[in-house]
Amino acid sequence: MPLKTVGFIGTGIMGLPMARHLAEAGYPLTVYNRTKAKAAPAKAFGANIVDSPCEAATDVSVIVTMLTDPEAIERVMQGRDGFLSSPTPGVTWIQMSTLDIDSVLTFSKKASAKGWKFVDCPVTGSKKQVEAAELILLAGAEDKDLQKMRPLLSRLGKTIVHAGPVGAGTALKLCMNLIVAQMTTGLAEAVALGETTGVRPKDIFEVLRNSPALDCGYYRIKEQAILKQDFSPAFSLTNMLKDVRFMMKEASKHGEKLPVTEAVQRLLELAAKEGYADKDLMAVCQILSRKASSR
Repeated sequence: MPLKTVGFIGTGIMGLPMARHLAEAGYPLTVYNRTKAKAAPAKAFGANIVDSPCEAATDVSVIVTMLTDPEAIERVMQGRDGFLSSPTPGVTWIQMSTLDIDSVLTFSKKASAKGWKFVDCPVTGSKKQVEAAELILLAGAEDKDLQKMRPLLSRLGKTIVHAGPVGAGTALKLCMNLIVAQMTTGLAEAVALGETTGVRPKDIFEVLRNSPALDCGYYRIKEQAILKQDFSPAFSLTNMLKDVRFMMKEASKHGEKLPVTEAVQRLLELAAKEGYADKDLMAVCQILSRKASSR
């Protein structure tokens, strides 16, 4: 049975290696990115680069979106050149960005109105994991729709968690990113306190590595960023701030309070205002360290 033809929209830090994995698995691939230069590397793995989202969704079985936020999806979805104007019937739209739940449900309804299937499937992991195809995929979909997409999705990660119907994948992703946000700011505050009290960051990491309770892959990944002060983006601060705002929105809808996450949001907003928006999330430690050193 021939592999499904895939239209892939969004070739940023995450999207480009995801598209490459699909191409290397033999999936015929059509790629679109609003900044065409960012799509150009896809030529190296045989992708057909097109000039509009509509073209990316024409004569395909699957369309994958991996974009920044709901507004970015709206821009490539609507209008004469938008991918929903594709004449191709029966497409499955796999939405892999981290969004808010309301937007995901709206996009699902638009797909359904066109006669398309919709799979809500954000991912956990950042640059290192996506390049190694070791993401965890958090799926919200009807079981039969997900089962049809499993062979394709399995090329992008090591685990697929079926959280429930459409919207459940996004809800789970926000929960996971809440943990990441607090782990990051907790580590940043520990480093700032260490600087205030004369503790070297390398000693903090030595303790973490040797602690059965505290040693974890995330802290190991971020160790070199702190020790070398290299905040090249693996997961940008601005993207986490977007996600934290989504968390607070969902909590507010249900009358829930997230006081620690609210404090994290204020800290990320300060870091973004101070010029760290496009740096890696771990750059938040720069704000805290500066404050510590100025006391």
